[in-house]
Amino acid sequence: MRNVTKALFGAAGAVAAAAVAEKAAARRLRQRVDPELDPLFRVPDDVVHHRIAAADGATLHAIERGEGRPLVLLHGVTLAAAIWSPQLRQLTGEPGRPGFRVIACDLRGHGESTAGTDGWGLPVLARDLATVLRELDLHDAIVAGHSMGGMTLMQFCADEAEALHERVAGVAFVATAAHSPLHPRVLDRAKVLGAKAIDRLDEGRPYPQLKLGGDLSLLVCRVAFGKEPTAAAVAQVRDCVEAMDPESFQRSWIGLLDHDVRETLSHVGIPADIVVGSRDLLTPVSAARTIAKLLPDAEFHLLPGCGHQVMQERPAELGRILRSLAARIEAPTARTA
Repeated sequence: MRNVTKALFGAAGAVAAAAVAEKAAARRLRQRVDPELDPLFRVPDDVVHHRIAAADGATLHAIERGEGRPLVLLHGVTLAAAIWSPQLRQLTGEPGRPGFRVIACDLRGHGESTAGTDGWGLPVLARDLATVLRELDLHDAIVAGHSMGGMTLMQFCADEAEALHERVAGVAFVATAAHSPLHPRVLDRAKVLGAKAIDRLDEGRPYPQLKLGGDLSLLVCRVAFGKEPTAAAVAQVRDCVEAMDPESFQRSWIGLLDHDVRETLSHVGIPADIVVGSRDLLTPVSAARTIAKLLPDAEFHLLPGCGHQVMQERPAELGRILRSLAARIEAPTARTA
């Protein structure tokens, strides 16, 4: 009995210590402010809202600001168009410096976009991208995709060759991967569990979901960042995650398990940039290097100390990379190299 009591007290002590450490870590995070970066994490009041009807009944929401070459931005899983607020503020031009017509999209099931009868999955998201490009009549666009948005862009390049040729002049893959980083055995097991989860959802039975809140929610989102992120940036990610519909959350994650476009990327002949942070724990540097090796006209950019949330952590550097990509496209040698 004495050993059982000691074990119980030990477990209780460990839980209490963990709770104290959690609160201390959250408190330190909340104290991090950046007077220059923090104001960027609010969507400008003057954005134009688009609501585009997809063929399967989905509504695709996008926000737009600025003039110039179209720059279409696709966010990662559980995020939303608002995550590109720094680019909506910084890349839309200024006196003496031309900018972009920046268009940030809510992927279906995220933000204000809804899913239709075709459901979820990267092939469906790729069709949605083609729909946005067509309905907004965009030409010579640069499309940049972050994480799942990058995977969507890769699937678009594979599936929507006509739209790619007619409407896209350059692509940027930001903190993303050409295939799942999971070990094959783990991936096979995940696919089995994912199929069971989809069956359960299709039958109208909610699949159990772990719900986080308070300090723990903030600290989980902190994992997506590199060295010393500002509290406002982490809170912006948390707000996107917590606003997402649980079913869309589950179906979107499961839809990534089949992702593997390594055999098709070599056919993407337009100028491309690959951007990754050295501290990205979700889509590591090795995944980005694989993409760079597969693309015939690619430039690789490694951002020291940066994590997964490149658009929030290093907006100025990402902006320079995208402007440089536009310059490569405009240079005569870019199309003949």
